[in-house]
Amino acid sequence: MRKTSDLVNEMRTEAKNAWLVAIAVGFENETKFVFSSSTHPLEDLDKLVKTGGAPIGLLRFEKENTTVQGSYRPFEEYENEPWVADYLSGLLENSEGIIVESQYQHNVPDY
Repeated sequence: MRKTSDLVNEMRTEAKNAWLVAIAVGFENETKFVFSSSTHPLEDLDKLVKTGGAPIGLLRFEKENTTVQGSYRPFEEYENEPWVADYLSGLLENSEGIIVESQYQHNVPDY
């Protein structure tokens, strides 16, 4: 696994020409997100990894007028896993909720 700083840099690069980008961090029973709009994305990701999360990939959102289109890309560490496409595409089924969360979550709370 690459360093969390490398993953955040990858997210920031992706976010340069996107409306919103999020790192999907998988836990056993839930998924949490680190958003490109976060004030401290590296610290947020480090907290999630230290509590058992695995950064799986990026969710990218494009906005055109009132329409938002989502896409995903697994991190290279997971790109050959057979389950990852279903996992990330399944997250996009809740795009609206993820976008709402991005507007309210600027820092991951301490655990």
